[in-house]
Amino acid sequence: MAKTNRAETAARAAQLRAQAARQERQRKQVIAAVVAVVIVVIAVVVGVVISNRPKPAPAATGGAAALATLQKLPASLFDKAPPPTPEQAPSKLQGGTPLTQDGKPKVLYIGAEYCPFCAMERWALIGALSRFGTFSGITETTSSSNDVHPDTPTFSFKDAKFTSDVLAFEAIETQDRNGKPLQTLDGENLALFKKFNPGGGIPWIDYAGTHATDGATVDANAIDGKTYDQIIAGIQDPTSDIGKTVTPAINMITAQLCEATKGQPANVCTSEGVQSASVLLKR
Repeated sequence: MAKTNRAETAARAAQLRAQAARQERQRKQVIAAVVAVVIVVIAVVVGVVISNRPKPAPAATGGAAALATLQKLPASLFDKAPPPTPEQAPSKLQGGTPLTQDGKPKVLYIGAEYCPFCAMERWALIGALSRFGTFSGITETTSSSNDVHPDTPTFSFKDAKFTSDVLAFEAIETQDRNGKPLQTLDGENLALFKKFNPGGGIPWIDYAGTHATDGATVDANAIDGKTYDQIIAGIQDPTSDIGKTVTPAINMITAQLCEATKGQPANVCTSEGVQSASVLLKR
């Protein structure tokens, strides 16, 4: 009988130990599952926070060198450029009146840093205006990463200043590359924008109050996916796809500006490329 009791006690003890072991395993499994859930939740929260952060512009390799070259393109390059197309010519503003600043005809640019078509048009606009004066404060950036033609290399006019004896220039970048408010469009500039550009498209460029362009005048497909180095190299080659669209656009803008400045500076406005483009001016 004593042996039977001992055997039963031992069996019962083994059963209790096995039960305790099972409970411990279950407890660890529950803890592991809870930890896994917590990790997943934390990862999701962190992911949401990161995704909502403003995205920095990709590294602007070659931007400074490209800008320096763009502002000093030789006149001979423009004379070799293909003629611009009628679509590249600014349109006459019906009912427009002269727009001036400090007694000089004024160019008004309205755009945004996120805008890919603004990004492309700035190349042509900077190239043209640099024939009339000098810029300072232009910074490198790219268009939005989440729009068509993402991360197009370009420059921002946010802090730009333009010095010229014959022209004035004002730029308003309404949003940064992440779509956040940047500079305010108001007063006379807002009134002009609403009156002559009711659709609100950008870039919108008013040339001295008499003509304007709405949207890019360069071929987006030629610039799409290119680097700073590739864009500026293309501009310097009139036979390249980029050279066939950007350089004629520069001549076209220049011709419009020469009309506003009454042919000044003469060496620019009488050049072969500008004279060729001037026949397309929509008077």
